[in-house]
Amino acid sequence: MAKTLSPHRQTRIFGVALAFTLLLAAAAPATPATLPPTAVRALVLSNGLHVLLAEKHEAPVVSVQVWYHVGSKDEAPSKTGFAHLFEHLMFQGTKSLGPEQFSDYIVRAGGLDNAYTTEDATVFWETIPSNQLSVALWLEADRMRNLDITEKAFTTEREVVKEERRSRFDNQPYGTVIETLYRLAYTVHPYRHTAIGSMEDLDRASVSDIRAFYDTYYVPGNATLVIVGDFDSREAEALVRKYFAALASSGLALSRKIPEEPPQAFKRVLKLSQNVALPAFVTGYHMPADGTPDAYPLRLAAHILSEGESSRIYRRLIYEKQIALQAQSAGNFTEDPNLFFVFAIMNSGHTPAEGQAEVEAELERLKAEPVSPEELTKAKNQILRDFVVSRQGVQSLGEELGYAAVILKDPDLLDRELDRFLAVTPEDIQRVARRYFVPENATVVEVYSQAK
Repeated sequence: MAKTLSPHRQTRIFGVALAFTLLLAAAAPATPATLPPTAVRALVLSNGLHVLLAEKHEAPVVSVQVWYHVGSKDEAPSKTGFAHLFEHLMFQGTKSLGPEQFSDYIVRAGGLDNAYTTEDATVFWETIPSNQLSVALWLEADRMRNLDITEKAFTTEREVVKEERRSRFDNQPYGTVIETLYRLAYTVHPYRHTAIGSMEDLDRASVSDIRAFYDTYYVPGNATLVIVGDFDSREAEALVRKYFAALASSGLALSRKIPEEPPQAFKRVLKLSQNVALPAFVTGYHMPADGTPDAYPLRLAAHILSEGESSRIYRRLIYEKQIALQAQSAGNFTEDPNLFFVFAIMNSGHTPAEGQAEVEAELERLKAEPVSPEELTKAKNQILRDFVVSRQGVQSLGEELGYAAVILKDPDLLDRELDRFLAVTPEDIQRVARRYFVPENATVVEVYSQAK
């Protein structure tokens, strides 16, 4: 299934040309600014299911999202790809419904549905006419504890996932470079493997392995139900209790023991020879988790460095030096500490070392002198724009609410998080640059064309 994230959270770290393409819109009004508050009703059922209700009556539609707090970081080293596999399996029938009937019900009700998997969560969503809310809730409750995991469904979806891996990663130029970077940058934390998983682990998996994963993580106590749109909260709560309250609270014991990645002590560099037309490099700097104080100046730093053609890295490598075809920086902000990326695809005749030297010069500039008020205002306006865009639709607003609740652990940040960005000063950006953009904290993968 496609991964669809709201503009505020959207970062793609894979692609034909190693593109971390931030899908962002045009410029926005000047800061400071405030967002209209979103009234959220929160409740917890006796079985542990968290429920968040936010009425939004501009259009007669509702977004229903189930956030399971399970992603690739919850997978054992030899059992990778399970969370992504369940993104597919959850559409393949329950003891009440046959394969593909879930989506058939949604389509016949006039809606859309999909799902995506990240390092930290697996999210299933439906956007439907508001008078069909009960249909979506009934369907989601059914597959939460009634999934029919058969050998046939497992085998079929395993092959689908393997083909997705081939088409999106193995058979794409630069497609496996990010996986290589993570395996090099991480030694113990499960972020060292990506959500797509490995062919070998999928081939070794058994139906009993998959059922145990389902019984551990796809339970009410590990889920957050988000409903945003045109509904009455009292009526929606009654429907939630009708369909979800009777579900068993848990299956197997859930005990998260995620190892903490130790600080990196020296620069790590790996050179790869691949079937690519142009050389490239990607550098990953370890950075803190999303929602922590340093995450906000780092996100603004990414905008200043490479958001738009007038940004620092883009202008230096592509316009001024003309040594790169593409250049970008982005932070992969997640529940646990992750990586801040800087990458470039070099023009013919130029080496990854040249690109790295120019990028490092820009990072040194970021450390040596505070960014200008104009640059910082522009970056904050871009962030503000993304917040505004994310509130224009019920699905993106629901996603922001789910992310705040599950990943940031505070649904109130839906309204309050913007203030954290607007409070960032030039000195904050200078401070985080000095702390994180240092050689011993860097991991580099250089990609060279194979000799013909």
